[in-house]
Amino acid sequence: MWRIINLQKLSVTEILLSFLLWAALIWFLQVLWKRRHLYKASIGLPGPLALPFIGSAFYFIGNPYDTFGQITQMFNQYPSIFRVWFGPRLFYAVSDPKYFEILFTSPHMLGKEKLYELASPVVGEGLFSAMSVSHWKKHRKIIMPTFNQKILDSFMEVFVEQSQILSSVLEKYVNQDVDISKLITRCTLDIICETAMGVQIKAQSLESEFPKWVDRVLEIVMIRIFNIFYHSEVIFRNSPLGRDFYYCTGRIRSFTRGVVAEKKANYKKNRIVPGSGTLKRKAFLDLLIETTNDGDVQLFTDEELIDETITLMVAGSDTTAVTNCFTLTMLGMHKNIQEKVLTEILEVVGPKGNVELSHLPQLKYLERVIKETLRLFPIGAFLVRTADNDKGCSVVFGILRAHTNEKYWPEPYSFDPDRFLPEEVAKRPAAAYIPFSYGPRNCIGLKYAMMAMKTLLATVIRKYNVSTSYKSVRDIELKTNLVLRPKDGYKIKFELRNL
Repeated sequence: MWRIINLQKLSVTEILLSFLLWAALIWFLQVLWKRRHLYKASIGLPGPLALPFIGSAFYFIGNPYDTFGQITQMFNQYPSIFRVWFGPRLFYAVSDPKYFEILFTSPHMLGKEKLYELASPVVGEGLFSAMSVSHWKKHRKIIMPTFNQKILDSFMEVFVEQSQILSSVLEKYVNQDVDISKLITRCTLDIICETAMGVQIKAQSLESEFPKWVDRVLEIVMIRIFNIFYHSEVIFRNSPLGRDFYYCTGRIRSFTRGVVAEKKANYKKNRIVPGSGTLKRKAFLDLLIETTNDGDVQLFTDEELIDETITLMVAGSDTTAVTNCFTLTMLGMHKNIQEKVLTEILEVVGPKGNVELSHLPQLKYLERVIKETLRLFPIGAFLVRTADNDKGCSVVFGILRAHTNEKYWPEPYSFDPDRFLPEEVAKRPAAAYIPFSYGPRNCIGLKYAMMAMKTLLATVIRKYNVSTSYKSVRDIELKTNLVLRPKDGYKIKFELRNL
């Protein structure tokens, strides 16, 4: 009798299992059928091996920083256009400027890829990560006027003051090999906090935790992007990495929320936007509050103000810090170019006195040095957009690969600032060089960044002779945590000049 009951139970189990298997098969076939246009479009393109369900994701298993090498290798192996399946999702990858010109300017390629949502807990729906194109257009239209030249000029005092503080801090490290990343980041963070929020956090003189929170958040976002399991919010939030991420995110947003509340209270009380403490200039946040409060109508909510302020701080501090560090590394590697930069600084600024606003347009060679640095070390080595008229498809843009394409850049790993002489620029398509993206959704902070970087670099180079143990551009192994960095840090030595 017991045998009969067990057999009956086993038979029911087998039936249930068969039903589940058939249901799963039917579901899988339906998914394949719905996505048939993607398979048809991609079948003729080259690309890495893709397995069922996980696609080519197995290439990115291991150390998250090794993913940069894997992606770079793919772009080198398939120099024109190729396809990558990441899990069940299709990505086209392009690195030829002729594709950039078409795609970046297309009204159908303005949407950010879904992977950018992984950064939304910290930056929300700011300009960098806004998924809705209409939301992005509305905010960009409101924010753009705050980047006019008159407002940017008012920040010159901040650029000079914080650059001088950095110059003094560097005296402690004279004749030592130092990874300058933290020192430069603290300086650029002081600059962006004062110009974006109107507050002084004094990261260069105090042990501020803010830069650590920002750096850790960016690092974790990069890890999460390439770990499919972490795409699940349940898995990620309950992991040690997720807890660390939300801790840092909470601190960043809490700090910014406090500043926004204080600024809004002052605005409502006085109907003017006062600076913080003795500051008389208006920061970006002051201007946003003033601009977005039209009578009793509030164009930005408090959370939107927080989103845009954090976006400005993260984008404005980390990106300019990295570019400054790479530029100093290049000057340390190329002594003849450093001497030309110094000669120009002494001719324009003089051996003493501060860098002034009127000096910046005259530092033309220094600007070409910065541009050549951004060619070899673009802040975002890869950008991703989604196609709004082709569900399930996104495009990866190989910016670094385009910047080292021999068709447009002879001897691409040779550091030559004269590539950016006007007559040389005219020979290349505009999309061959896009360190700040391209098209309608490009970076709005280009002028701000160039002003801040010129001021900092001119202040430091005039006082210090810079050297590095790196021998060539190809010696610098790279990694990325959304922003490009050297794998082994910046190896810089400063010596005081006798001027």
